[in-house]
Order: sequence, then C-alpha cells, then structure tokens
Amino acid sequence: MKNVLRRRLGAGVLVLAALVATGAGVGAAEAGTGPVAVVEYDLGDAAFTDPPDWDGVSEVRAVVHYPRHAAGKVPVVVLLHGQQVACHSADEDDRGSWPCPAGVTPYPSYRGYGYLANALARDGFAVVSISASGLNFHFGTAPERAHLINRHLELLQHHRELRNRLDFSRVGTMGHSVGGEGVMYQAADAHRGELPPGVRIRGVVALASPGPSTFFDVRVTTAPIAVVTAGCWAGAGEKYFQKDVHGFWIRVTKGNHNFYNTAWTTGPGPTDGDDTECPQTPGRPTAAQQQGLAVHYLLAFYRYTLKGDRTAVSTLTGPFAGVDTERVTV
Repeated sequence: MKNVLRRRLGAGVLVLAALVATGAGVGAAEAGTGPVAVVEYDLGDAAFTDPPDWDGVSEVRAVVHYPRHAAGKVPVVVLLHGQQVACHSADEDDRGSWPCPAGVTPYPSYRGYGYLANALARDGFAVVSISASGLNFHFGTAPERAHLINRHLELLQHHRELRNRLDFSRVGTMGHSVGGEGVMYQAADAHRGELPPGVRIRGVVALASPGPSTFFDVRVTTAPIAVVTAGCWAGAGEKYFQKDVHGFWIRVTKGNHNFYNTAWTTGPGPTDGDDTECPQTPGRPTAAQQQGLAVHYLLAFYRYTLKGDRTAVSTLTGPFAGVDTERVTV
C-alpha cells in the first residue's frame, strides 16, 4: 500500500516538500516570547489532487501552533474541519467554482479551531489545522480527506522550521463533522499502510460526526478513539465503536454541531450559527461552553494517548460541569 500511495503522490509531493523545506509559501513564525508560536504555510489552491480515484484539486494550506520553548520533539495533533461552503461569500454566484472567483477568499474553516490549538500548544502539543475548502467544493469523500492529512504530515517531515520539533511517532487527529470519517479512515487498520513512513497514529477524535458511511472501512483497533456527539444534530458517530475498539464517547445532549468551529458561528453561508434540530430547547450550551468542553475533553484525550498520562482517563469518564452530557466508557 505504501508503494501505491507513493505512485499516487508522485513527483508532486517531492516538489511540494522542496518548497516547504526551502521556505517557499511559508510564513515566518509569529514574533514574540510567549509560550505559543504560530507559523503558516500555503502552497496554493490547486496543490493537492488524488489520482486516479479523484481528479479534483484542493489547497495545501495550514496554520500551526506549537510550544515555543519545548525541550525536545513534541507530539503532533492534526485538526480537519468538515463540510462547509468553499468560498467565503453569502452570494451563491461567488461559490460556484474552485478556486474561488477573483476577489472572493476561501472559507476560513481551518481557522475556527484556534482556541483549541492554542490550548493544546500551551500543554506541549504541536497542532496543525488544515484547510480543505477545495475538497468541500468537490464533495470529497473520506479517502481524499485522509490522503490530504497524509500529504500534510509528509510535508511537515520536510518543513524547514518545524521538522526538528515534531515527533511523528506520536500523532493524534481530530475530524469535525464529515472530517470525522476522514480521520477514522486515515487511522483505520485497513489503511495503515498508506501512512507516511515514520508516522504513527495514537489517538483519533470524531467530533460531531454524522457517522461512518457504508462505503469505507473505518474500523480502528490499533489506537484509542474518542467520539463527541452533538445530540441536537446527530448521534450517528457512536457507530464508530465496533468490536475490539478501545475508546470513549460523550454525548452533548443539546449540543450544536457548528459551535465547535468559531468560523462557522459567524458565516456568511448556509450553516452559520445554529444548524441543529432543537434551537429553542431550554438549557442549550453557548458556543463558549461547547468550546470549553472541547478543550477540556480533547486535552485529556491527547494527554492520555500521546503522552501516556493515565490520570487523564478520569476526565474522559467523569462529569463535565455546566453542559448537559452523557458519558459512556467503552
């Protein structure tokens, strides 16, 4: 399978790796002396494709938060957003092509997890939030989303500024909405051979995911998984749990699917704000409360899976103050 993936990526990945290694398309790290540094890279709106199964194009773009003064290499967490309009405009005519029309920017979905990335970086993780607006335009499926993650991991192994800071043997992933199936596919037993050399996935989170389709094998038994479902939107993500799966789930019983991504709560677009089925239900959590829960829960999960901190299990199985939840340990 690795040879298949190499043929699929071909010379393009070598060119992109060379660009990242030399700094082309790479922003400088955020100046300052605080605990978290930020660097971005952008290789363009058509830098990713996935032949022969998919002939669309998507961007290779990400923002990275990492601990500025870490001693040694740190674990890596990759965040993948879900389905959203590709172009940042309320006008449907501006959303009918990819790349976006002149004067229209891609929807900044990947920037919607800055609160989570900053919290994780402060705790000693490097967090890579990747953009997938082009995939969204083409309604990319789980394999394309998984292969996009792999492309970023491979590029980061050559990144001039980051490669010596990151421990690719300790990688965690989070997929929000349909991104959940993407990260589950990437980590699945059946697709481990497609991972870049040296990469080991040790923990996978499906956040407010609609659950697996019947088309792809997403069974993960080699790493713990965590599922967070938004009860007012869909609970189908719990179907990721199968025989021999080790993990945790939490139901946010009145949760809003969009509130985990700050960019999705502001629009423009068809899914800004509350896209759930019970907006008038008393006791709904606010966006800040749901984001606080995400930080609390995912921080514990990655401490457990990427740092071996077993004391974090009590957080994964215990109560969460202020938000109506149900927890089940698997």
